[in-house]
Amino acid sequence: MKKPAPATPPVARQLSLQAVIDAVLEHGPISRVQLAKVTGLSKQTMSEVVRDLENEGWLRVGGRGTGSVGRRAVMYEFDEAACYVVGVDLGGSSLRVAIASMSGKIAVEAEEDTDRRGGLFALDQIAELVSRLIRETGIDRSRLRRGVIAVSGFVHHGTGAVLAASNIPGIGTINFAGELEARLGIPLTVENAVDMATRGEQWQGSARGIDNFCFVAHGAGIGMGAIIGGKLLKGRKGAVGEIAFLPIGANPFDSRKFSAGTLESEVGAAAMVEKFESYGGFSGASVRDIFDAAQKAYDPAVAVVAESARMVALAIASVVAVLDPEVVIMGGQIGVRPEMIDAVRRYIPRCTPLAPEINPTALGARAQLVGAVFTASELAYEETFGVSAGNSVRLAPRNGA
Repeated sequence: MKKPAPATPPVARQLSLQAVIDAVLEHGPISRVQLAKVTGLSKQTMSEVVRDLENEGWLRVGGRGTGSVGRRAVMYEFDEAACYVVGVDLGGSSLRVAIASMSGKIAVEAEEDTDRRGGLFALDQIAELVSRLIRETGIDRSRLRRGVIAVSGFVHHGTGAVLAASNIPGIGTINFAGELEARLGIPLTVENAVDMATRGEQWQGSARGIDNFCFVAHGAGIGMGAIIGGKLLKGRKGAVGEIAFLPIGANPFDSRKFSAGTLESEVGAAAMVEKFESYGGFSGASVRDIFDAAQKAYDPAVAVVAESARMVALAIASVVAVLDPEVVIMGGQIGVRPEMIDAVRRYIPRCTPLAPEINPTALGARAQLVGAVFTASELAYEETFGVSAGNSVRLAPRNGA
């Protein structure tokens, strides 16, 4: 039987580079001898790879450790200044931007109110904030390799417009992705905000170490992200998790519900306020007022929270029947409320025998930004070393976000 041809030198070299970078990120500072033991590479190959990585600026000497016969071994560590990525969370009310090293360690982070004019004004605002952070930190702009922006809605790949993003005016009529990429001067990916929050929870949040979970974002609207087998589910149109359109809570054949979705039209913030007033609650209430009133056993508020939680539980039960997640994490202005989480926990076992664990987000409002940084770091890693990071969630557990 003919033996398979050996890997070509470039591929083998890339795999060696990846093995060393992975080991340094996970164990550094680390010596060449220790690297050889961890990676299984020969001493000669290890010396060549370390030399190349040091010359290219990826590794730097991080001191000396204890060696044999009185010699002290040179220790190597990842040089955080070798490569930077940009993570952006563009929301209707706030804009968050972070610049991080490829290992995921955040160097600088800032937040400001989103330009209400939206469209190109929002793009200019993002570019200006990134430039300001670069000036303040002294980061070499040429070291920026990748950017990921989290935004509500999804990108139309033909036009670059962001569709179904009602919280940011004007971004559905311009080449949002292309215009922003031109302003930042780096490759850019636009991702769904809930998907990025899901990845944030996977990397540094409540789902760390869990390969099968869902993240439900419940606030002005309701959406979901799903990690199954350690990978983010996207679907043909990137619409996996659009649970706002589940036929729950109202007449699903009423086309007037199509714009927001049947479920969202019943459990979103506006729907809860409307119900509260129709049940005899005081006028002008906000969602926070409703939860505060529920804590005081005010009947209209208690009824609204219970009814909303019941429908969310039904939605989760529907998802569980298809995806079978171990955990469902709840976030968003409404979903993170302890009263809502407790009520969902009570209803879940009453509507499904497959009840998952229900937990709150650990990252809160930062989940999208953290997920955007994580995704940008992975993309930079893959594009730099020519191999996939493999969804290992190993890029920065040591450094953190």
